[in-house]
Amino acid sequence: MEHLETYLRELCLLPGLSGHEQPVCRYMARHFEDNGFEVRTDALGNCMAKIEGTDPGAPVVMIFAHMDSLGFIVRCIEDDGFIRLERLGGIPEKALPATEIQIGTRDGRWLDGVIAMKAHHVTPPEEKYVVDKYTRLFVDIGASSREEVLALGIDVGSPVIYRPKYQKLLGSRVLGSAFDNRSGCATLLALSDILKERRPSGTIWLVGTVLEEYNLRGAMVASRTVKPDIAVGIDGGSAADTPDLKGQSPGRLSGGPVLSHYNFHGRGTLNGAIPHPAMVRLMEQCAAQAGVAFQRRALIGGLTDLSYVQLEGTGVKSIDLGAPRRYSHGPCEVMDLNDVRQLVLWLAELAAQNLKDYDFSR
Repeated sequence: MEHLETYLRELCLLPGLSGHEQPVCRYMARHFEDNGFEVRTDALGNCMAKIEGTDPGAPVVMIFAHMDSLGFIVRCIEDDGFIRLERLGGIPEKALPATEIQIGTRDGRWLDGVIAMKAHHVTPPEEKYVVDKYTRLFVDIGASSREEVLALGIDVGSPVIYRPKYQKLLGSRVLGSAFDNRSGCATLLALSDILKERRPSGTIWLVGTVLEEYNLRGAMVASRTVKPDIAVGIDGGSAADTPDLKGQSPGRLSGGPVLSHYNFHGRGTLNGAIPHPAMVRLMEQCAAQAGVAFQRRALIGGLTDLSYVQLEGTGVKSIDLGAPRRYSHGPCEVMDLNDVRQLVLWLAELAAQNLKDYDFSR
């Protein structure tokens, strides 16, 4: 637990666009191996650490968090060196002008750039309050020609991310890029430190998953290796404690981790997750035993990769947990470290349970 903030900071500063999660995977795999756990990486890039339990008859638990972040792909390079983007994931278009980005090169470097913004002085009145579609936006990396961009190792298909950052704010609150979902990955690493010293009765897999921001199905493939009886998805959720969101949800920073009772995308991907009733009872019990105060959430408009894991095999007893965050999917998100610490303690209590005889009836 003492290294939690270090994990979060270092993870946030790593590039890890969906489909390009290798730096995050290597970081997590190295830490899991240092703790003495068996680590597997599948063809998609999922990072899976196995903590062998003392009782082979106990339920297998998969606790997972996605490693990838949303971002962009280079779509077109103009003759004058400006770069057009295709979005990857739920990008908020109104946050994009003047946003700093980085573009990955063929040889592994990350070059700085900015999504251009028309200067205020030359913006006509009819455009001042209009959100430009991402297809109209372009990136300036300082190049003067297409040939110059290509010579840098940037081409169509190159990955583009928000410029990584991590900063401390007041008290235990922090600002960073890709808290969605590097905060979940940091949670897994801190939990692995605890499990190194406290072997569970049932086998637990800690899994960093891929492609959540793209199609949510990387975790589904990981579950086919793990074959879990129980799945716990770790992903934050939008806090509703800012002036623009009050009344939409009780979730707030510094209020503790969040248990999701219902999520549903509702647009295109008609999927979501309603937790198994026994998992709700179990996590309520674990919270009471660990002295963790938690929040409850029921929202439409979003979903996590648990939505697909729950449907694997003959069905998996599942639940979504996380720590609240503000400004999700923007270039700067805000969280409270204490919420993440409480989440780790909550999961550690779950890992300490003997679930072999637990009543999992609905």
